[in-house]
Amino acid sequence: MRKNNFNLIRLILAIIVILCHNTELLSGNRKSEIFTVLFNTQMSSGLFSVTLFFVISGYLIVQSWDKNHNASKFLLNRIFRIYPAFIVASIISCFLFGAFAGNKHYFQEFKFKYFIFNSLVLKIPITPKIFANSFYPYINGSMWTINNEFVCYLFILLLGVLNFVKNRFKWLIFFSIFFSTTLIANYFDFKIIVSFLRNYIIADFINIKLIFAFFIGGTYYLFGKAYLNRKPIYIIAAVLMFICFFSTDLVEYLFPILGGYIVLSFAETSTTFLSGFNKLPDISYGIYLYGWPISKLIIFYQPKIDYWLLSEESLFVAVLFGLLSWYLIEKPFIMFNKRGFAEKQSNQTAIVTS
Repeated sequence: MRKNNFNLIRLILAIIVILCHNTELLSGNRKSEIFTVLFNTQMSSGLFSVTLFFVISGYLIVQSWDKNHNASKFLLNRIFRIYPAFIVASIISCFLFGAFAGNKHYFQEFKFKYFIFNSLVLKIPITPKIFANSFYPYINGSMWTINNEFVCYLFILLLGVLNFVKNRFKWLIFFSIFFSTTLIANYFDFKIIVSFLRNYIIADFINIKLIFAFFIGGTYYLFGKAYLNRKPIYIIAAVLMFICFFSTDLVEYLFPILGGYIVLSFAETSTTFLSGFNKLPDISYGIYLYGWPISKLIIFYQPKIDYWLLSEESLFVAVLFGLLSWYLIEKPFIMFNKRGFAEKQSNQTAIVTS
């Protein structure tokens, strides 16, 4: 059993995302969201969690390539981990939850070709009008981050094949150029550079700051793993992170660095009383995928529900869907992929030795 806290952290982050979304889905804004109340910047607790998701993902995905340079295995692992649960969640969101979202002509107006396309590119499903007179009337607003993450996987595949992961100096040069370009472009509002990065380098549906967080995680794996969980650094990072939360200009760039150090230090810490979490199913992805539509349906049918009851109900149902997603979709596809690759390797060995 792995002696780390990654499963626990991902579970906590997924829960925080739902709690943040519940505030916005009820009020239509972030004014009462806890991070907005405390710091009054763009960093909500939801963005806080998603950013750390990307930092952790960058750390683990770069580690995955570093330990095994097989491009086909790397890509298949990523596809089997992301696509099955996403597609099933899209189907359930559109054809089960959507059917109860208040549009009598829902299926007559449904555009199946858009559904298929968005499922293939890991984008939010497009549906006919639903959840009338409610805030954010989308069937599954959480899904917007998934294609961002998968594009990050493709970046690592490309960089790995080009030897940027094995050759740390190449990685450092790439990351320094990427970081400085995006920082300068955003700070000085160079719209031409920002537009170029979005439309020609990483496509218009990508959030550059999340990609930055992903590469921070990868950089920590390659250069900072030995320095994680150093108490003086931990304390300094925590103090600086708290201060940066009050700065709208700095928080989205400094937080992945500072918060990334803290969360990765905790993740790589072996604690006996928390080690049992790695025995539990990894339901964070399922919770994340189903949290939004569950909350939307609860609000739609209980329009006067308060925040705390909504949070209790939505988390309970989301955990159930997370368990179902893990045991019926995610784990079977992961095991199928592992068996298939093992058989392929066995067959190749047999051919070589025969």
